[in-house]
Amino acid sequence: MQTASAICRRAGEGPRHEILGMLHEYKLLASESGQFMSFLAHVPPGCGAPMHHHDRDSESFYILEGEITMINGDGSRTVAGPGDYVWFGAGHEHAFLNEGAMTARAVVTQSPGLEAERFFAEIDERGGETDFEPMRDVTEIGSRNGVRIMPVTERVRELA
Repeated sequence: MQTASAICRRAGEGPRHEILGMLHEYKLLASESGQFMSFLAHVPPGCGAPMHHHDRDSESFYILEGEITMINGDGSRTVAGPGDYVWFGAGHEHAFLNEGAMTARAVVTQSPGLEAERFFAEIDERGGETDFEPMRDVTEIGSRNGVRIMPVTERVRELA
């Protein structure tokens, strides 16, 4: 893998993906840095990620605007707002959800990020297909890319 030694992406620049109703605006891809991926996530009200964990990637959120509810595998919740920072280590079960009335924005960093990069690229690519079923396909895509989506059970529905 060839990596860049310097990248500058201005506001509004960078590759973009639509992921389950959210917009990811990538500032640095793992394939560019060889170390981590960083993107601006726009999370509309009612959107988020189901309970999951990353086999290899740690994931952090720095909240810029709005609020995002972070949910741990044990059901504990933290509402993170502007200026708050949340980190999940590889293997840690978590979900997140915008329960507020405005779109939240956060800088998300995943390290090393290569599996997450492939996961998001495939979801974005498949998301426009007429036979795309998020509940089925995201789990399958995740299993190929080190992102383990937890089965939706009554317990998970209670946590979300």
